[in-house]
Amino acid sequence: MRIVNIAGGLGNQMFQYAFALMLKEHFPDEQVMIDTQHYHTLMFKHFGSVNLHNGYEIDRIFANATLPVATPKDLRRLTYYIPNYVVSRIARRLLPKRKTEYVAPYSENFTRNEEVLRKGDTYYEGYWQCFDYYKDMKPLLRQTFSHPEPNTYNKGLIQSIKDSSSVGIHIRRGDYKDAPDFNGICTPQYYQKAIATLTADGQKRTFYVFSNDLGWCRQHLPELMKGHDIVYVDGNRGSDSYWDMMLMTYCRELIIANSTFSWWGAFLNSQAATVCAPDPWLRRDCKKEIHDPQWVKIH
Repeated sequence: MRIVNIAGGLGNQMFQYAFALMLKEHFPDEQVMIDTQHYHTLMFKHFGSVNLHNGYEIDRIFANATLPVATPKDLRRLTYYIPNYVVSRIARRLLPKRKTEYVAPYSENFTRNEEVLRKGDTYYEGYWQCFDYYKDMKPLLRQTFSHPEPNTYNKGLIQSIKDSSSVGIHIRRGDYKDAPDFNGICTPQYYQKAIATLTADGQKRTFYVFSNDLGWCRQHLPELMKGHDIVYVDGNRGSDSYWDMMLMTYCRELIIANSTFSWWGAFLNSQAATVCAPDPWLRRDCKKEIHDPQWVKIH
């Protein structure tokens, strides 16, 4: 039995789910499950959590994501059953690690080594963000994370994105403004350099802006996009927010933020001629390589 912990917002959930699918490919005769306990308890609803956004979304969005969910009995076999995200973070620092647990270092690359792919029942906790890990799984992941039938609003946007010289541009603010590891990387200067890189050929483009702070975008982006059309995508909120990621998968070019949300928009996109991404990805000593080598790194 192998169980992968799921935590965080949609982008992180997709990395963790992809890791579970990799385990299933490597251990086809073993049971591989996911742990969603932190999203579906009264403790979560009343006391909240850090960075859990719209709760667990994989099963609601992606019909092809069918890995089984571990029961409390399954979890107790391999790890401490503490159905509250905040409390479990504290407990993780205080309680001894069980022999059946594997906790991935946050800032390190991870490889398919003997420790990760060890024999025996294992509970995995980590974010598993590394491009090389999933580059050979693109067909499976694109099928697993294929979107449902769009509503009228998004159906129209998909068609207009396909019909234009479209550039998807993701600006992540909100929770990032006070996050020391992420803030201060995707500055207006970053977007200015990325836009200049894409428009160096002199061709007119239509920029589709995806953001959790469209007010800031309307104030700062027009100056950077003179001579180009701008569409502010403002119809996907709350439980429909994931559609912004899905729309990114149709864009002909992309400028992403240092966000797993737009990372997946780029990874699942099969037609983008150019993807611009920030480098570094984090404001810390970090050895993980999250960039696709074909992406254009903007310093």
